[in-house]
Amino acid sequence: MKKHRPIITAVIALLFYTVTDILIWQRIFEANQMTQYADTYHAGWFVTLAGYALMGLIFMWGSWKECLYFLTALFVGAFSGLEDVLYYALDGKPMPPYLPWLDPNPLVFDTTRVGVLISVSFWMSALVILYIILFVLRKKQTRSTEQAHSSPKISPLINGDVLNTEEEAPLARSLP
Repeated sequence: MKKHRPIITAVIALLFYTVTDILIWQRIFEANQMTQYADTYHAGWFVTLAGYALMGLIFMWGSWKECLYFLTALFVGAFSGLEDVLYYALDGKPMPPYLPWLDPNPLVFDTTRVGVLISVSFWMSALVILYIILFVLRKKQTRSTEQAHSSPKISPLINGDVLNTEEEAPLARSLP
């Protein structure tokens, strides 16, 4: 469970972030024709994202890898188009063929539906690779190093006692 903590935390934060986006933007701003306040809404949207990021950092404080992965996953999820895909999926509506509000976003390659899905696939693949680099490859290297150091060769003494390391064996051979 601990090794998946940054993924689980990022997914939970992104899901709540998306549901909040649906409830506030769609159910309040669009429903009441208040889209002229979009700039104020987006400022609040960023503050909410920052709040989720801060809570996650506090939750994982002490593990720089988990903090780094969580922040990266949360911000990539929010800005790669994934949040928009989740927005429509959670709302039960089809994604529009064109998402013009994503046009200035450097993480989205193309603002068509297919372009956004390709961007999301690319960035999610990058997050998988980052996770492997931070958590999987390093652990395999650490385990193989620990195994090499934790299995010393055992040599018997003349009187039947057992030595723990090879360095003690020459000493035992020199004993009468």
